[in-house]
Amino acid sequence: MALIGPDNQNEVRLQILNADYESFENDPLRSFHNGHTGGSHEQLLFVRNQNPSKYYTNIVLSPVVIGVYDDTEGEFGTSGWGIKLLYGKRRPTEAEWDMVKSGAGIKIPNIGSSEAADTFTNHPVWVRIFCPGGEPAQIRENMQLHITYYTKEVDSDQPGQA
Repeated sequence: MALIGPDNQNEVRLQILNADYESFENDPLRSFHNGHTGGSHEQLLFVRNQNPSKYYTNIVLSPVVIGVYDDTEGEFGTSGWGIKLLYGKRRPTEAEWDMVKSGAGIKIPNIGSSEAADTFTNHPVWVRIFCPGGEPAQIRENMQLHITYYTKEVDSDQPGQA
């Protein structure tokens, strides 16, 4: 999955993991659909701190679709494709997914605090990608996640890079 975030790649930072707890930040976020009938594809990923001297606040994860996605004509745009995010341990219900606007970002709880960095918790995020019916068979790889956050030093209230 392509991950858009702070530019300093040498800094140990937040990590995105797949459902098997393996990093997939350099792989595309793929979705698989029956284009003839359409439907949705859901997958679980995790956000985790890997730096024991830092904690993170104001974390926002937003979907980014490169190319054909245009949401100016409503929730699913002119293409009918959609991508939704939800934070939580269990798979969301249809009613919960219905309450989420396609393309909207989500806020994730702070990871760590000024007293201690949390390098153990895997913060669960569910991704749902919707494909309209009548699409050609394909594997979509034009989706990315944009993550923003404030980095702070443990035992400090001074913000770092965002």
